[in-house]
Amino acid sequence: MDLGFKGKTVIVTGGARGVGGGISEIFAREGANVIIDDLARPEECEAYAKELAEKYNTSVTFVQGDISNPDDVKKVFDTADEVYGGADILVNNAGLTGPSTNALITEMPMDKLRKNVEVNFIGTFMMSQEFANRAIAKGKSGRVVNILSKAAVSSTTAGHVCLATTKAALMALTKQMAVELTESGIIVNGVMPGSAKNSLFTGKPEELENPNVKRRLAKLPTHKLAEPTEIGQVVAFLASEQNQVAVGSIVDITGGLLL
Repeated sequence: MDLGFKGKTVIVTGGARGVGGGISEIFAREGANVIIDDLARPEECEAYAKELAEKYNTSVTFVQGDISNPDDVKKVFDTADEVYGGADILVNNAGLTGPSTNALITEMPMDKLRKNVEVNFIGTFMMSQEFANRAIAKGKSGRVVNILSKAAVSSTTAGHVCLATTKAALMALTKQMAVELTESGIIVNGVMPGSAKNSLFTGKPEELENPNVKRRLAKLPTHKLAEPTEIGQVVAFLASEQNQVAVGSIVDITGGLLL
């Protein structure tokens, strides 16, 4: 199926590794111009952008930026305008996760909570607002896909209050964006991944002895972690013109975690 991305430009926040890296790869494979917006080590992000560009013979640009910083948000979209004439698609993937963000409700430091809200919710809001304002000003249509989490609707792990609440907020934001932006030609949807391979869990046999990996696999009917590119394929379809019916949808791609 040709998703029609040749000549289109997509911004993927947090797009240099993990799920974001898989999403960037699928868009590059489909011929889109890709802007990888990431705050990780710039030399690694530059190398990944170059790797994708050479592998798929397309244009991939890395912009180092913090989505919770308004100046960095503007920089990403200015780059899209200057290099490609603007962005057609926005994938809001960046966010804080992992042990550094975890704490019990009774022990949560307010600075940690605020930082999670600033990045996971406000950062995504600012990226979406900038995308919508620029598209509307140019009279262009567009597509937005927000990357959520099964924690938004089913948090079963203590200490994940930041992830669960900010992703639930993004679910509501996805719906509200669809209500307000669809008539302007901007189609907004969200996907809800479960457990996916990342830099810590790559699927190597020795990693399967990790108690955390065992626990995750035991909950999955398929007993396998998702490949980041598998998530990317769902995102790409939602962002394509082939999708004419999903509007404000939250697509469950948890691998059966919510059964």
